Amino acid sequence: MIPCSKLRRLTRSDFAKMSLDWATLDRDLVELIGGRVLTGDLQDYVRFRAVCTHWSASTVRPQGRGILDPRFYPRRWMMLPEGHGLYPGHPNLRGFVRFFNLSTGAFVRVQLPLLDDHVILDSVNGLLLLHRDHDTAIRLLHPFTGDVAELPPLASILPQMEADNHSERNKRSRLMRVCTSIAVSSTGTITVMLALDLIHRVAYATAGDQQWTLSTWKLKPMLKPVSFQGKIYALQFTSIDIRKVYIYQFNPPCPAAEKGPAHLPLPAKIAECPMDKFLYTLNFVECGSELLLVTYNDVSRSKLLVYRLEDLVSGKIEPITSIGDNTLFVDECCLCVSGLRNKGSMSLPSMSPNSIICFHSLPVDPASAGLARFEQYDLGTGVWTPASDGDIFQRPPPSPHTLIHHIFTCCHRKYW
Repeated sequence: MIPCSKLRRLTRSDFAKMSLDWATLDRDLVELIGGRVLTGDLQDYVRFRAVCTHWSASTVRPQGRGILDPRFYPRRWMMLPEGHGLYPGHPNLRGFVRFFNLSTGAFVRVQLPLLDDHVILDSVNGLLLLHRDHDTAIRLLHPFTGDVAELPPLASILPQMEADNHSERNKRSRLMRVCTSIAVSSTGTITVMLALDLIHRVAYATAGDQQWTLSTWKLKPMLKPVSFQGKIYALQFTSIDIRKVYIYQFNPPCPAAEKGPAHLPLPAKIAECPMDKFLYTLNFVECGSELLLVTYNDVSRSKLLVYRLEDLVSGKIEPITSIGDNTLFVDECCLCVSGLRNKGSMSLPSMSPNSIICFHSLPVDPASAGLARFEQYDLGTGVWTPASDGDIFQRPPPSPHTLIHHIFTCCHRKYW
């Protein structure tokens, strides 16, 4: 060990020399490091580029490529409304919206002027699908770079729907519930698919198209549609006689021969399982690089089971026993909060690892109405515990609300 008398404090000139050394790193090395940083989080990459002009010039600027380049998608960021009736676009917010990082727990506020006359229909990979009020135009917005992809009006689907006794207002309302996927080709073509479960069909368009194209086929019923890695997945329960659950995959449109219009492939059945394994299905949820399916074990609804989609496709119907330090929020929409450990402590200590937070549906007592409690389920112990104070199912819990409450209410439309 070096004696203390031999140690020397760094002077300002020493720091200046070190700064110069960092600023003169080889351009290729800076680009390589920047790429590694970008695999973690977009905001870290933005801070990396802000270190000096050389680092900024040596790396790709996110603005202008926020939608074209999937590396710049803010995948782990979710919009977290302010609460107290201050919905996104509320005049009192002056155009600002709050976002929350599901891995680090960081918050940022971003100004989104488009919310003055748009509503948010969906979010895919952190990108926001917006619907303009006066003409139903659809836009795909990157909230951090401001990049926008222009898509056709949603009303262009109406003439393609079959004639029925429903009013136009009713038809329009059925188009407002969507599950979105996005695919970007090697030539930079942005293609968006919308799973419209209320009409059992899929619509697609590329940026710049004049209208959406509605699938000629139906998948009825189309249950629990979810977007994952540029494709859409959905469940279908068969009749009581067959007693099976089918899992379908919707692939992006295929370019036609001789540069004709693209066509949408038929849904591909990728897995089938006995219905007794999925008697009460909650939903799909993306966790890391995997798509999981959360179900109750039986009619008692006392235990949750989690299956990997990859296992089900291969014919392996065995639930997994752990999701690591992750916490799953499962409702109409689903989220995975990563409890990353930093020097032995959790980044989000209020989250219980290896657990699932949901409305715990209880078996219906013939003498009373059906019940559901806001609870969390520990996959390791099989124990249900309250997820927060108060009964969120019937009424808001007492203030101040917990982070768990704020995140969960973003998963259910009635709270928006």
